[in-house]
Amino acid sequence: MNNNWFRRLLLSYLPIFFIVTTILFFIFFQVFNEQNRREALKANEFLASQVTQYLDNSLRSIDFKVLREILTNSNLKNYFSVSGSEDVYAGIQAVKVIDELKIEYPLIDSVYLVRYSDNTVFSNGKAVPINEFPDAAFIADSRTKDEQKWVGARSFKAFPSQSAEQVITIVRNVGNGRGLVVTNVELNTLQKSIMQMYDPEFTFVNIYNRSGGSLWHGGTPDAEMLASKPASASGEVFSEFTSSYSGWKVQTGLNNGKIIKFTLQFYNIWFIFAVAVVLIGVVWVVYVTRRNYKPIQQIVTLIQTVSSQKPSPLNYGKENEFRFIHTTLERMIDQTKQYQEEHEENLILQKKIFFQELLEGTREYTCHELSAEMSKFKLPALEHRWAVMVVEMDRYDVFVDEYHQQDQALLKFVLSSILQESARQEETEVWAEWVSSQRLYAILWLPEAEQSEETERRLLSGYLDQVGQYLNFTVTIGVGRVAVDIRGLRASLKEAVHALEYKAVLGTNQIIPCGDVPSSTNDVYEFLKTISLLVQAMRLSDDVWEQHFERLFKQIRQSVLSRQEIMNTVQLLFQHYNREFAELPREYQESWAAIFTPLLPRLEGWETLDDLRELCLEGFRELAKQMETLQCSRKHRSHILEIRKYIEEHYNNPDLSLNYLSDLFDINPKYLSKLFKDEIGEKFVDLLISHRIEKAKQLMQQTDKAIQEISEEVGYTNYNSFNRAFKNVVGMAPSDYRKAM
Repeated sequence: MNNNWFRRLLLSYLPIFFIVTTILFFIFFQVFNEQNRREALKANEFLASQVTQYLDNSLRSIDFKVLREILTNSNLKNYFSVSGSEDVYAGIQAVKVIDELKIEYPLIDSVYLVRYSDNTVFSNGKAVPINEFPDAAFIADSRTKDEQKWVGARSFKAFPSQSAEQVITIVRNVGNGRGLVVTNVELNTLQKSIMQMYDPEFTFVNIYNRSGGSLWHGGTPDAEMLASKPASASGEVFSEFTSSYSGWKVQTGLNNGKIIKFTLQFYNIWFIFAVAVVLIGVVWVVYVTRRNYKPIQQIVTLIQTVSSQKPSPLNYGKENEFRFIHTTLERMIDQTKQYQEEHEENLILQKKIFFQELLEGTREYTCHELSAEMSKFKLPALEHRWAVMVVEMDRYDVFVDEYHQQDQALLKFVLSSILQESARQEETEVWAEWVSSQRLYAILWLPEAEQSEETERRLLSGYLDQVGQYLNFTVTIGVGRVAVDIRGLRASLKEAVHALEYKAVLGTNQIIPCGDVPSSTNDVYEFLKTISLLVQAMRLSDDVWEQHFERLFKQIRQSVLSRQEIMNTVQLLFQHYNREFAELPREYQESWAAIFTPLLPRLEGWETLDDLRELCLEGFRELAKQMETLQCSRKHRSHILEIRKYIEEHYNNPDLSLNYLSDLFDINPKYLSKLFKDEIGEKFVDLLISHRIEKAKQLMQQTDKAIQEISEEVGYTNYNSFNRAFKNVVGMAPSDYRKAM
């Protein structure tokens, strides 16, 4: 950057600086000699006020810091809380507090702690009894006084063998009378700090405490030299200040010397020279200011011209030029930052949209467009081999309930970051986006064919290990096949999503490659058979229903169904229940609705087959309990169970009919038919035919008997009647059924 502007300003104002400094220097001496009392008084008042302010600020800062440490420092509180001196750690921490105070405030000479609980003094890293401490008399005197002000000057030594030093002291009580914190400031150090504010050759400073004693009396050699001179010998006292904080009195004045007399002889020369320099300086300032103002005026004019082309809150009339330029630059910087943030947010959103379009195929890209987009988002070119993986968070409902929304976003970012880090460790690239709340979709760049499967396996295994190690939840990963073009990439996505559908039966916290998903053996007939037996047993309050329930879920597990297929099976089960319970009395229907209506929404959140089984089993057990209660309260329950058992044992009796049973059990035929309808849910003839056909199917599967013989064995003397009944129930003739086996 060109420093021409800087050099021009320096050339403009540096001479003025020397001129003004010279004038002030000359005026100071001239006025000091001509008006020695008035100007000397002002100068000494300023010095006295500065010394007083320095004393007040320094001592008040030390006092405030000590008081703050007493109130807030846990280490200091801990030291006064322990009993005895055996707590070495508390002493170490107390030494640390004392050292920090001495480092932060160099004026502090020493700090010691008085603890009343065991009457010990902690000084220089060592605890000693109060009566053995050299400052014991001062401690005893401070313990009886409630007033806490700076005391000085006094002699102090930390060890008996040490020579005494002149110090001033502030004593602070620790709350509830547990002890004292005594802070000493060495007068020699304080005097040297004050002497830096004036020249002892020309000026003297005396400080007196509240009792009227000199603060410097009995101090270091420097202090003795100054204190040995009385005020009249040093010079006249010009100014005197009394501190409102410490109550000390500060006196300042000028020493009598030859320099002042010498400068009085040149008063006229100094005065003429000063007037000439002032006139030259004024002319120079006017000239240079006018010359250097032109660039600023041009900048302001340019800004006003641009601002006038559109509405702007800038108001030049109320601001000077530099303020006007500063405000304009601030607005430009703010707008630039805002545009940059908006651009970054839009870039993130555009990247996510591009990711979805690429995988879902909602937009077709040419090779040039695809390369441009990948370069725009700083992604590797799609010119090798890739695979799509879908990372699904397990137990997402628990995750949402356990973490706040901000924590959820942070943990999802961690999941994505761990995947990125795992890819870097394998020296490859991965592009991951949260397309849905529960699933992280990712494209993985793979190396050559012979290394791709091993790289993919190591990366995903390491990813699962890190998630399990650092996070309180697990994930399941569905992986699609390796793709070499965009069409294959989209097919890989579908395969990865399809693989996750089998998490229900394969389990959570694992990798599910699409190639390892077993083919489903969805035997609908077997499911219908088990569901029918389950519903019938539940309707009759037969305890065997639980065996059918377990058998149904065992069949589902063995068939390796996807989540959607499992849900279809469960919906089929519920449809059978709805159909059966629709024919039962109203109280049965109400029991079914009361249990399964709230259960249906919960069935959407299950993840594994065991979760679904537990949800359904809980509802079925409650339903079975209510069914048993209702059916036991109804009349002739024992008759129906006995009649049903008789039918199951004598189904092959050709004479078995409703009238036959009414005569056998002495029940009116019409009432018996109603009991069948209410308690069993189907007509007598339907129950008998269903049982006979089921036995006939078993005989055809297990034996080589002729169909005619099987017909007679299950209770049909007429083969045509058997053939017609079999076709109505199974949907095909007995001979066709045997061929299809």
